[in-house]
Amino acid sequence: MYLIAIELTARPADQYPDLEKAIKALGNWSSRMKGVWLVESRFNAAQIRDLLKPTLVAGRDKLFIARMTTNWAGTGMGDGFQDWMNRRKFTP
Repeated sequence: MYLIAIELTARPADQYPDLEKAIKALGNWSSRMKGVWLVESRFNAAQIRDLLKPTLVAGRDKLFIARMTTNWAGTGMGDGFQDWMNRRKFTP
């Protein structure tokens, strides 16, 4: 399970037609906060970075990827979020 945080600089945001498609192609995903995605993927963090990097504006956008552990907590994440998280695999 990976946390992907993205800060996009181009306006309007529709200048990123392939970004959301690329993230969703990585595996099971959830996006409940602006610019933050949780993705269960067979790829490692560096591979995810390399797959998403071409969809960004080089030198201006920010991208951070980190592998998560089962030690997580959240509030206000919406219906079904805890169940969704509990079904995820946290090991590579």
